[in-house]
Amino acid sequence: MKKNRFVHLNVHSHYSIMDGCASIRELVDAAIKDKMLGIAITDNGNMSGVMEFFDYVSRINNERRQKGKKPFKAIIGCELYVAPGAKEDKKLGKHCNGHSLTVLAKNYQGYKNLIKIVSNSWTDGFYMRPRTDRADLEKYREGIIVLSGGIGSEVFTRFSDGDMSELDETIRWYRQTFAEDFYIELRRYADLFTSGSELQRITERLIEKADANGVKIVATNDVHYLRPTDIRVYNTLQSIAEGKTIEEYEKLNYPLNRWLRSRKEMCELFADIPAALDNTMEIFEKVEFYDIRHAPIVPSIDIPDGFGNERRTMEDNYLEYLSFSKANQIYGELLPEDVSERLKFELQIIKQRGASGYFLFLQDVVNTAQSELGVWVGPGRGSAAGSLVCYCLGITKIDPLKHDLLFERFLSPEGTMFPDIDIDFDDEGRKRVLEWLQQKYGKECCAHVVSFSTFSTANAFSTIAKAKQMLTPETMGVSELLSSHCGYYWHSIKDAIKYEPELRKLVRKAGASLRNAFDNTAVLERKIRGLGVHACGSVVADEPVSNWAPVSTCSIEDSKGNEKLVNCTQYDGWHVESSGLIKFDFLGLKTLSQMRDICASVKVHYDKDFDIEKIPMDDEKTMELFQTGQTDDVFQFTSKGMQKYLQKLHPTCFEDLVILNCMYRLGPMEYISTLVKHKNSKKAVKYMIPCLEKYLHNTYGIIIYQEQIMMLSRLIANFNRSESDLLRKALGKRKMDVLSVLKPRFIEGGIRNGHKKNVLKKVWNEMETKGMYTFQKSHAVCYTWLAYQMAFLKANYPEEFKHVMEKCNTD
Repeated sequence: MKKNRFVHLNVHSHYSIMDGCASIRELVDAAIKDKMLGIAITDNGNMSGVMEFFDYVSRINNERRQKGKKPFKAIIGCELYVAPGAKEDKKLGKHCNGHSLTVLAKNYQGYKNLIKIVSNSWTDGFYMRPRTDRADLEKYREGIIVLSGGIGSEVFTRFSDGDMSELDETIRWYRQTFAEDFYIELRRYADLFTSGSELQRITERLIEKADANGVKIVATNDVHYLRPTDIRVYNTLQSIAEGKTIEEYEKLNYPLNRWLRSRKEMCELFADIPAALDNTMEIFEKVEFYDIRHAPIVPSIDIPDGFGNERRTMEDNYLEYLSFSKANQIYGELLPEDVSERLKFELQIIKQRGASGYFLFLQDVVNTAQSELGVWVGPGRGSAAGSLVCYCLGITKIDPLKHDLLFERFLSPEGTMFPDIDIDFDDEGRKRVLEWLQQKYGKECCAHVVSFSTFSTANAFSTIAKAKQMLTPETMGVSELLSSHCGYYWHSIKDAIKYEPELRKLVRKAGASLRNAFDNTAVLERKIRGLGVHACGSVVADEPVSNWAPVSTCSIEDSKGNEKLVNCTQYDGWHVESSGLIKFDFLGLKTLSQMRDICASVKVHYDKDFDIEKIPMDDEKTMELFQTGQTDDVFQFTSKGMQKYLQKLHPTCFEDLVILNCMYRLGPMEYISTLVKHKNSKKAVKYMIPCLEKYLHNTYGIIIYQEQIMMLSRLIANFNRSESDLLRKALGKRKMDVLSVLKPRFIEGGIRNGHKKNVLKKVWNEMETKGMYTFQKSHAVCYTWLAYQMAFLKANYPEEFKHVMEKCNTD
């Protein structure tokens, strides 16, 4: 055997909730640092961390290939729980919660099969915990490698119970089902594995049984944390799960030394059984390099005949047909040139991204929601309002040309990202839309998206202190300092100590126990502590979701306050789309429910043909309501601070309301006084370069919108659409490396256009200062329009408005 050749095949990350305290990144980085060739992730009953694992390793491997290094291998697995009978049999009995079993996917088919096994264990087999059974293991055995498991496994349990006939039957069944891909798993917990110990005796007999049945053995360590010192943090999680203090927990449990041992440590631990080490490498070689990511999977819709034969061609042609025909209804049979050119430009980019089907699907959802389900749909949210295609299809209700909204803020011509369109529905209507999607595509083809809660720095410290029974004035003081700092929550205990003087003083005076608490906090912070359902994320596909991503079940409250189980993807919103499934953000907005009820009352008592979408944008009563700050219960404008600024600004047009809505937040709020001064001054605003007035006139000379940054860079320095979008992103996220490249381009481009260098530097500095506070105009216009509609109803139908709002506030 070559020196120190070993790979960990049984590793739990913090996705083994409350049973693991190492992140995916920490585990992978540690394995690479120890020069391991790969590592497996086998979390308890779930595959939630698999896509993060794969994405992170893929990024690392891109860097390794550039340096001429061999790729690191991500081995995808799961610790399953096998029911004693059929997984659907949910009766209390011996081992009814299932025996543990370590399962690895050796190729793409194995990955797909593992997804099915894990998903079924949640949707069909959950009893105390997710359980599979032999029927599913046999059905989905292709591409699967099975390790027998540790102390809680069927093999180990049969042996420790002295049931040799059942043990033989178990080994034979797995050997017959998985052939050469079944291994007897050996673990050595150093504190328990001593000469003559029960664990040593069982290990020796298991080796004998393996030899007798022609089954190979393999060494694992059942990893649950990163370093030996992390055992206290792990024990803290375990004690919380069992409702005990650390001391109580540790009195009843052996320290099992479940850290990520180095190759050298593992080889020393199993030096007397070299075959067990060799077989980790045999399994490593069996596991292929394969890609689990997939291109976006868009739910299909019915397309009439006559638009082509191949699916993508049909979608492209039908989207173009719908866009132009709807545009004719809006702008007239002879389309203005700017409308026609904008549609052609947008459609070209949408087709290049292969996203036509995505727009058609959302058009179908919105159209059905409004025309068939009676659901109120918002005017749009986010950058999608910058799309004329979205406006023509009815996905949004804001004309981007009228409000100078940019499509490239939504979809950059040079980018590769798939579009992301969020849709607001009235609260009750959202439920009807989700039910309709399930009816149309099938319940198994729809799922919510899981979300994970993590330990904040403050919560991690208080959890450690409580478990250690350190609830002293000193620790209470630390908790208070960590809780919040000027509205900012500390990202790490390290940052808190570095930047909080009071905390540094406490650290200097701290005794050993408090210092250990700080060290343990650093391990626990940002680790997963629980799971739930994403507030608005859903996935929809033509095929069962479990064909592409593992599915679990989560409990949510229905409208009556009763708990119900729903299917969720195990991949969260950050990673689910790598699987190909598209996350649709369908949000419930209370304001739409309120507006719906007010409008219904208006139709009954005043005008049966009343249409809130056709109200004038310059209604006198509405503007007077804003000018006097009488905006209680008006969406986005309810706060006393906002009302004060409304009276000072005295808005005279819709654009003024959009501006104030953007500026009323930390950062740009300090410029509101300048805004008021410029608006109310009789003197003209002075511009550093006269051409700035073209895009700053409506905002009184102040840079407020991200779109202004983009247009100014094009006007002054001839930036193309992609460069202007890159500038917008770099300014917002303070990416100084990118800005250092773009600044010379801006100066040089401006000089070529006849502007002076010193003035260009001033303009750049102004853009850099304001850029980090600029807001997305597309979203601001949409939500300000909602606010305006509510204000119109309050100003013109005060009794109906008051009645509905009082009822809502009481509810």
